[in-house]
Amino acid sequence: MKATKSSTTVTVQKKDGSETFEIKADYCLIAIGRKPYTDGLNLAAIGIQTDEKGRIPVNDHLETSVSGVFAIGDVIKGAMLAHKAEEEGVLVAEYMTGSKPHIDYNLIPGVVYTWPEVAAVGKTEEELKAEGKNYKVGKFPFKALFFGRSEASMDTDGLVKVLADANTDEVLGVQ
Repeated sequence: MKATKSSTTVTVQKKDGSETFEIKADYCLIAIGRKPYTDGLNLAAIGIQTDEKGRIPVNDHLETSVSGVFAIGDVIKGAMLAHKAEEEGVLVAEYMTGSKPHIDYNLIPGVVYTWPEVAAVGKTEEELKAEGKNYKVGKFPFKALFFGRSEASMDTDGLVKVLADANTDEVLGVQ
C-alpha cells in the first residue's frame, strides 16, 4: 500500500494466482481479523472451555458443555453477523420452550455496510462448484432493476448475481 496526503494505492494479488492489480482511492481502511469476545468472562468457573480461537463449542441446539448454558453469535463457530446471532437466539428460545426448531445458515444474509454496500445470501459459485452442483447464473445491473434505494441514492452502478439450480430454478445464492 502506498499512501499520500490525498490518495491511497493498494496493490492486490488474486487469491488463486500471481496476477496483481491496483486500486486507487481517496483513503483506505484496513480492518482484518475478528475474534470472539470471551476474554474475561471467567467461563472456566462454570466449566466451559474455549477452543484455540477463543470460541465456545456448542451442540446442534447451541448448548455448551454445561447443561442449560447456551451460546450464540460471535462467541461460537460461524460467521460473525448480527443476522446469524438473531436466528440463533430464536433457535435457542424455541428449543428451551420445547419446540423442534431448525436453522438453515444458507438463508441468513450477510451485509457489509460500506460504500458501495455488499450483500449475499446462500451459496457462492465457488461453493456450488466444490459440491459439483449443476447451476446457472443470472446477472442484472442495478439500473435495469429499478431498485428504489439505488435510484434514490444515485448508486446505480453495480449488479445483482443470482445462482439457481440448472434443472429446477431453485435459487441457491444471491450476491
